Amino acid sequence: MPSLAYLILLLITFTVYAHKCRMVRHGDQTIADCTRLKLHDVPTGLPLDISGLDLSFNQISKIKNNTFESFYNLTTLKMDFNNIDTIDGYVFQSFKRLRWLSMRHNHINIFSKIFDIALKPLLGLQHLDIRYNINKTMDISKPMVYPYFGNHSFLTDLYMDIVEYPVFYFSGFKTLSKLNTIKFAQCYLNQMSNDTLVDLPSNITAIYFHQCVGKLSIVEADFLKPFPLLQILNMDRVAIQLGDALKLLYPFTHTKMTSIIFKQISPHVPKPVFITRVMTQYLMHICVKTLVLAECEIVGYEKKSLLAFKFPECLENVVFSGNRFSLALGPHLRELIVLMSKAINVKFFDLSYNAINFNNIEYCNLDVLNNPSYAKEVYSKGCQIKPTATNEYKDYRPILEKGQMVDETKFQIYLPVNLTFLRVSHYMTSYRQTGQKLFVANSSKLRYVDFSYWQIKQFPEIYSDAPFNVKYMDISGLNASILIHETSIPVFQNVQTAILKNAMLGLTIGKNGKVFQLFPAVEKLDISYNNLWYLDEDAFETNSNLSNVNIAHNLLQAIPIAVINLPFLSKLDISYNRLQTINKTFRDWMDEKSSEGIFYLSIEGNSLKCTCDTSDVIRWLFSTNVFFDRVNKNFSCTLANGSESNTVDVYRRFHEHFSNCNNKTWLRLGIGLLVAFVIFTVPLAVIFNFRWKITFWIYRKFKRVVEHKLKRKFDYDIYLSYADDRFQWVQCDFLQRVETLWHMKVCVEDRDFQIGVSKADEIANAIACSKHAVFIMSESYKDNEWNKFVIERVKFEKCRNYLQKIIILVKDATSSCVPPELDDILKNVTIIDWDDNETGWDKLRMSLFTDSF
Repeated sequence: MPSLAYLILLLITFTVYAHKCRMVRHGDQTIADCTRLKLHDVPTGLPLDISGLDLSFNQISKIKNNTFESFYNLTTLKMDFNNIDTIDGYVFQSFKRLRWLSMRHNHINIFSKIFDIALKPLLGLQHLDIRYNINKTMDISKPMVYPYFGNHSFLTDLYMDIVEYPVFYFSGFKTLSKLNTIKFAQCYLNQMSNDTLVDLPSNITAIYFHQCVGKLSIVEADFLKPFPLLQILNMDRVAIQLGDALKLLYPFTHTKMTSIIFKQISPHVPKPVFITRVMTQYLMHICVKTLVLAECEIVGYEKKSLLAFKFPECLENVVFSGNRFSLALGPHLRELIVLMSKAINVKFFDLSYNAINFNNIEYCNLDVLNNPSYAKEVYSKGCQIKPTATNEYKDYRPILEKGQMVDETKFQIYLPVNLTFLRVSHYMTSYRQTGQKLFVANSSKLRYVDFSYWQIKQFPEIYSDAPFNVKYMDISGLNASILIHETSIPVFQNVQTAILKNAMLGLTIGKNGKVFQLFPAVEKLDISYNNLWYLDEDAFETNSNLSNVNIAHNLLQAIPIAVINLPFLSKLDISYNRLQTINKTFRDWMDEKSSEGIFYLSIEGNSLKCTCDTSDVIRWLFSTNVFFDRVNKNFSCTLANGSESNTVDVYRRFHEHFSNCNNKTWLRLGIGLLVAFVIFTVPLAVIFNFRWKITFWIYRKFKRVVEHKLKRKFDYDIYLSYADDRFQWVQCDFLQRVETLWHMKVCVEDRDFQIGVSKADEIANAIACSKHAVFIMSESYKDNEWNKFVIERVKFEKCRNYLQKIIILVKDATSSCVPPELDDILKNVTIIDWDDNETGWDKLRMSLFTDSF
């Protein structure tokens, strides 16, 4: 019996673990993905032939001997982001083929003897990542001897932390002839002296220092001298002066390097940095392809310092983002022009986030940009894409900090002849408001331009010596109203991907702006975050090549009709708007699209309704071939009773939710017919029985009103009441139109009231002698107490039947500005929501000259 129970328990354990871990096939290899399963131990029951095992993001604390004894074919093992603090000495004894081992973000004591023993059997190891394992309880203030790596002769990449006083002498690094990359994270170095790294192998070609938070008291020029073959130097968040970082380049003068990356190089208390010739004396003598000096608090530079390169032809990627200086300011312009003419191989130039401080700075992925196979994806998705696909979305609105503004009004731009990527995002500048013409030379290879979040008041006229062939254009954050009067901009003509996020299109389109006609060749258009509440039917009439449209995060209550006329549209993102349903016209159109090919629709974050009126939409959602942003089609929706649910639950219980829909329809029809019968029958019966009395009463009333009005003579056609902030518009526009063109006499307080007479009497007499009363409402109308008296006199004259019409014009304000004193006679008032065009004047004229409007 105990044996049977044991077998059942073993079977259950095997089934559970095998079910939890996801098996992924890559060619002839099987990878077990056991991430994020809240595991406390390594799962059992996995296939024995797996070649990869990922245990990251779990709660494993101890790895015991024989845990992996059956996985002889394992080549990759990841145990990142766990709580591992104990590893038995022979836990990796069975790994003969392991090439990749990653155990970062744990609590492993890598300086212990037991860890040294555990690593010893991994003779074929090529990649080892043991970063972020130094916890607060570990005393790292004394010299720490690192594990022995001499047995791992195939090791090429080593990622680990570095303590205040590291000891590498006993670690066997001199035997690692294939080690070429070493990354130091959680850098606690106390000093960067000439002998700190002297025991590391000289064949290292790439070295990284990340987040050096220690107090570096000494920085010596020969700190990196042990690495004569160094090609990549990457220092990120290192607490030293930028001048000290540049001093570390001394051993590499008159050599060639692939990358020099200094990002966020500043002491614990940041100070502004002014680049001098002494600081760049070593940098200027290095032939480097990629140069990054980003977020280093640079506020300026001396002449012949930052831009004085002895080998400018070596430069291919230049990034000066996140500083507070201008390259084209004053005397530096000539120096910049000279550099651009000599740096003929520069392909990527980034001067974003400059002139003031920004938080949340984002950088382009230079590795992807330098890979031609990603060119099409870069021109479609932007320069921040990663080599592997990601679904992560970032709503980026940077936080500004106070800094120094610069003034730039230069009109000639000379680009390097091979420049492909130009990124000047979040660049604070100021332009003149007069017309400008910018001439751009050497733009034939320019394909990617990012001018997002510039602070300019007028878009300049840009010309080139050759036709522009820019494929990707990002002008997010610019007020699109500066483009409203443009009919053609050369730099936009061949753009295939246009990004116009946060471009205030909600205001621009409201002014009849045809902004999208500026991009006739666009294939992907992103107009999210623009407060759009409608789009004209012909908004995309010149954009027939559009295949991807993003209108997310706006205020649309329905899918715009404009998208129906796009023959190549295959992806529509209308998420996070105010859609409650999708009408049949659009459903049929999308079904037709999906029958021709794949069609993607994103509708997450809308206010969908799950009621009888939308039951057809729910049924269509789960029957259509359209691909949605949620594969399971589980979208939030509101039921008829106001409670929240989701489309999956509603569809599963479809009959329960919508079985009574037709019953309610017939009930409503019956009640409607009954009410209609009563409404028509009762009045007809009353009218028929009292027809002669009713006829006589109407005749008597009509006769009295006509006779009384015939005796009445008016001095004015209109009595006009308005606030002081509308005085200019009344004098220049209203009176010119009404008195000059329409030949009507208007009573205006500032012009027609007699001096020395009581104002109350003048108002009362003027209203009594006026045929109509017109109010021009604004937010400040209620502030004048006399306006309340005007309203009371208008109500009095209306009650006497002398005042014929009362008209309210709401101009540049909301209907809430109408005083509550008018509520009693609102049924006799005509309210016009004023438009500054002929439509507004037509509405006023119809109200004055017709019996009803």
